[in-house]
Amino acid sequence: MKIPVLALALSILPASIACAQNAPAAPPPLLENEQIKVREIRLAPGAKQPAVPRPNTFLYALTDGSIVFSPPGRKAYELSFKAGEALWLPSQETATSNESDKEVRALIVEIKSRAPAARKGRPAKGKKSPKKGAKS
Repeated sequence: MKIPVLALALSILPASIACAQNAPAAPPPLLENEQIKVREIRLAPGAKQPAVPRPNTFLYALTDGSIVFSPPGRKAYELSFKAGEALWLPSQETATSNESDKEVRALIVEIKSRAPAARKGRPAKGKKSPKKGAKS
């Protein structure tokens, strides 16, 4: 019994690997550090992305277009924009899709975390620490 199951698995595996290899790879980030990730997104007509948690995001539209957001358990909504428009997208879990007939391109800046706080005992750059005994 185990041999036919193994044979089936081995016959399906090459096909699944071929499909994974033909899927378009996500382009590498243009910039990434502890605080942000900057990417250019290109959504072809009909393209869909699965629901994933997304951080606070700044979107700069490179083309006119619209994206449909589908948060799990909530009603889907469409966001339309013009090339050169800047938008703020709050943190949320959502699937996205391009239901139009043209490619949508945008520059995305995902905010990962806040800037680190200044260390105690050292003034921030450009600021002088008050002299001891001086009146404020």
